[in-house]
Amino acid sequence: MAAPSNLSKRHYGSNATYNPFEYSRGLAGVNVSLDVIITRVIYLSVIGFAFVLFCGRIAQISHAYLRQVTATSSNRREQKFWSLEQSTWWPWVKKHIMYAPLGKKRHNREIQLSSAISVGTLPSRFQTILISLYLTSQVVYCLFLDYAANEKAALVAELRGRSGTLAVLNMVPLFLLASRNNPLISILHISFDTYNLLHRWLGRIVALETVVHTAAWAVNAVDEQDFSDMLRRLRTTPFFSWGLLGTVAMVCLALHSPSPLRHAFYETFLHLHQLFAFLAFLGVYIHLQIDALPQKPWIIAILVIWVVERSTRLLRILYLNVSTTNGLTNMTVEALPGEACRVTFHLPNRASVPSGSHVYAYIPKVSWWMTHTTHPPTQQTSPLIISARAGMTRRLYNLANARPSHTLATKGFIEGPYGSHPANAPSYGTTVLFSAGAGITHHLLYTRELVMRAASETAATRQVYLIWSVRSTDHLTWVGKWMDEILRLPMRRDILVVKLFVSKPRRPGDIVSPSATVQMLSGRCKPDIILDEVLPGRVGATLVSVCGPGAFADEVRAAARGRIGKGAVVDFVEEAFTW
Repeated sequence: MAAPSNLSKRHYGSNATYNPFEYSRGLAGVNVSLDVIITRVIYLSVIGFAFVLFCGRIAQISHAYLRQVTATSSNRREQKFWSLEQSTWWPWVKKHIMYAPLGKKRHNREIQLSSAISVGTLPSRFQTILISLYLTSQVVYCLFLDYAANEKAALVAELRGRSGTLAVLNMVPLFLLASRNNPLISILHISFDTYNLLHRWLGRIVALETVVHTAAWAVNAVDEQDFSDMLRRLRTTPFFSWGLLGTVAMVCLALHSPSPLRHAFYETFLHLHQLFAFLAFLGVYIHLQIDALPQKPWIIAILVIWVVERSTRLLRILYLNVSTTNGLTNMTVEALPGEACRVTFHLPNRASVPSGSHVYAYIPKVSWWMTHTTHPPTQQTSPLIISARAGMTRRLYNLANARPSHTLATKGFIEGPYGSHPANAPSYGTTVLFSAGAGITHHLLYTRELVMRAASETAATRQVYLIWSVRSTDHLTWVGKWMDEILRLPMRRDILVVKLFVSKPRRPGDIVSPSATVQMLSGRCKPDIILDEVLPGRVGATLVSVCGPGAFADEVRAAARGRIGKGAVVDFVEEAFTW
């Protein structure tokens, strides 16, 4: 064993029993009291921000409710009050912060390095502000050390304790925000897609803090003995071995999660992600358990979150798909023109689907573990439209299309429905629903609900514009049945205007407008022109909603933002799933 250094002699005294591992295990040098203060500051700041956001949501919901109550019985002229902006600061906040992309326009349009490599999407301006503030705070907390300490080892030990504490603390929201049953979705009315983005960034923060924690330990371990002894302790001491497992798993999670790898090999990514997440949890749990460290309650909270969330999902699946009298769910997959599938789930139990909801489809014949997220076009979950893109959806289409009847019968399961919690659509006098491709399924339920409620005078709605952009007329067959049902609703002609844009028609004769309220147009949809036509004759406040590919959604967002702050009340909502 190496002789004690002069530094160690000063610390222990000439007659003290020398412990060469003083700063690489235990709480020597760790500023526990400051760690507690910092964790409480994080608790309070996050809870405070959530409370402010909650109050803001309550104010928005109350305002929308008041608008709906007063405008429901109002005619077009009487809704003028709600159509005009009453403040200057709120439109500015919406335009430049809440609805703004990070730069000029790009938000959900994927950044493609090539046809096969996607870098992913950019966060919005508001999301970037939140992520930047939290990341900066974590750096400040990690570096807020007692630099006046005489011993380098004590300073490194303090960094080890701080970074480890923050890593475990951040694992709690990391697991919570990844769950489909995250209670904050309904409490704060924030979409799962936003929480998924925050989950990814929290994962990167946890991985970095875990690496710093391990590196700080290694520095002191090497200084106390040597590099080979540090490796020996990793191999032979369970406390360090399990900690190393957690660190390696965290690093693997970070390395295999960048967008190019995630999108190129999504099914492989998903399986590995779940495996590494389990190993990270297991390693950290046993690491804390062995030395009974004070962070143990947090890791138990993570276990509770995981068990409750998975149990809830399992119960949802069993309730919809399993019946003692009707058996299990069967499904029929029909290949449609335009490379899409109509997937009909014959459920043993029925469930009503609120407007704006989405479900997850399990299709074991295509993938045992993968799910596909989609929006039911009706209030029953049985019929779904799934566009063939890549991976699971492409294999499903190919299987059905290869059959002589272009129809595949197999087993499948539905999980859901889950709500997306958009703005209160019935409180707006004018609603403009932009859809592209299979995104039309998200807006069909909204259209049906708004037209029916307007006809029965239970909503402020007076005008509904359904805009659908497709590549060819083949796509019109996807939802023809449900569209016909909407067009036969009472007073539909007085309320609903449908515009179908076909960007690549096969023949000019395919473009035929049945009536003034159902128009078929050749060429690309230009959202700015649509809004310039709608807004001058608007009734009440205007809601602009979009569901479709990222590039299309960004165009609609830009058009909506460009008309905020010019007198008209315009709100924007986007339905998106970025993975």
